[in-house]
Amino acid sequence: MELLPLLLILGLFLLPSLLMMRSQRRRAREVEAMRASLVPGDRIVSVAGVHGTVVAVGEQGQEQGAIDVEIAPGVVVTMELAGVMKKDAEVMP
Repeated sequence: MELLPLLLILGLFLLPSLLMMRSQRRRAREVEAMRASLVPGDRIVSVAGVHGTVVAVGEQGQEQGAIDVEIAPGVVVTMELAGVMKKDAEVMP
């Protein structure tokens, strides 16, 4: 009988942590799927806040895991896929 209150208190501390880990894993899977689905023409936002248009993805000349992004007319930078935070929602259908 004395074990039940201890288990309840332990459950109160563990449950929020487990739920938070679950949602973080789900979010990480969503971000990885978004990064894997990038194609030339997609508008993106980098983790540094730079907006641009994907010009080429890894298998088209650069090393795997890198993309070319046009950030201004005629200005193309190469960045890691890990640097892509999200697709730019303003131009998505």
